[in-house]
Amino acid sequence: MKNILVYPCGTEIGLEIHRALKNSIHYNLYGGSSSYDHGRFVYRNHIDNLPFLTDYSTEKDVIEFNKKIEKYRIDILYPAMDGIVTLFSKYKNCLTPTVIVPDYETAKITRSKRLTYEIFSNIIPVPKVYSMRDIYEKKIIFPLFVKPDVGQGAVGTKKVSTLEELENIKRDDDSQLILEYLPGREYTIDCFTNSEGELLYCKGRDRKRIKNGISVNTFFVERQEFKEYANIINRTIKQKGGWFFQLKEAENGELKLLEIASRIAGTSALTRNIGVNLPLLSVNIFNRIPCNDVIINDFDIELDRALENKYRVNIEYDTVYIDFDDTVIINNKINLEVIKFLYQCINNGKKIILLTKHDGNVIEKLKSYRMNDVFDQVIHLGRNEKKVNYIESKNAIFIDDSYGERYDVKNKLGINVFDVNNIECLLEE
Repeated sequence: MKNILVYPCGTEIGLEIHRALKNSIHYNLYGGSSSYDHGRFVYRNHIDNLPFLTDYSTEKDVIEFNKKIEKYRIDILYPAMDGIVTLFSKYKNCLTPTVIVPDYETAKITRSKRLTYEIFSNIIPVPKVYSMRDIYEKKIIFPLFVKPDVGQGAVGTKKVSTLEELENIKRDDDSQLILEYLPGREYTIDCFTNSEGELLYCKGRDRKRIKNGISVNTFFVERQEFKEYANIINRTIKQKGGWFFQLKEAENGELKLLEIASRIAGTSALTRNIGVNLPLLSVNIFNRIPCNDVIINDFDIELDRALENKYRVNIEYDTVYIDFDDTVIINNKINLEVIKFLYQCINNGKKIILLTKHDGNVIEKLKSYRMNDVFDQVIHLGRNEKKVNYIESKNAIFIDDSYGERYDVKNKLGINVFDVNNIECLLEE
């Protein structure tokens, strides 16, 4: 297992990375914090009192950070904040672990709203940017919108309704961007680009309710512009792994680019639960594991957040086919989330069939975990047999940690398939 350090681990991004990777049998998660944050309550392995890093930290600061983590033998470093993505991309040669970041030029562009708008202004619709001279001479109509050139989470952003209000803001901070006000709906488009620069995934979601700059209610929507803009961005700057961009509707309904980020979004949990685990895919390609395709399940799902994730799915099934090793049992311990789901199925009268290639006597193994009465049927396969050949019910779902087995079942039978990291959407209140 390779050791992954997520820093800072208490951000919404860091918490989603934990949810996405916590059940992996290939990676051992560490959380890192510079201050007392929620990450220490989530990450079993936690490194405290790391040097406090920001956009403005120096090469010396990064070298000191690297010294602090050396004894933990970290193989992969996963930054979980915009400024840290930029910093680590600039000084990644000072860091011993492999770092999940794009090249510095891309990180620099995506960190700056002004630079993003300058580069994409002639190829993607962007908000109109005004100077104070424009405001005075061209008599620009209010309301307008101000935001920092460098920032995240809606910090420092404000709708401005009067000239006096705008003058006060600019007097306090002249670096603030003055933009046209976009009154329409706001969308996040989650994307994944593999090591060869291919855009393998792009799907937009409506940011229906936003709190402190974070989407707390979201669901998938389809618009032609999402894929068009994603391909343009992917061709123009060199993204790698999971990333996203945000769009907002102008008064005439035109979608305009708000920002691009070279990281996953915290609310990309919605994407993970249809089968596209952006943090895991990102770690894999930076670990030189090739990726040329992704599995996307086809059911409606809505995510609502109130300090935890809850899902509503329109999926009906009466039978569950599930794997044993590394699914029901992980690292010789019962997977508690899976057990919760299995007993939920028992409560709801659903049939549970164990499909396993376990080496040894699976019945005795079930007894050793006190699970011999959980399953309606146990099918013990040979090592070279395909599980897809043993699935008879069409009104079923399939749960297995093996990508290959899930791929076969999804492609040949068309039923929904789940890894151990995305069955949380099946759990009821």
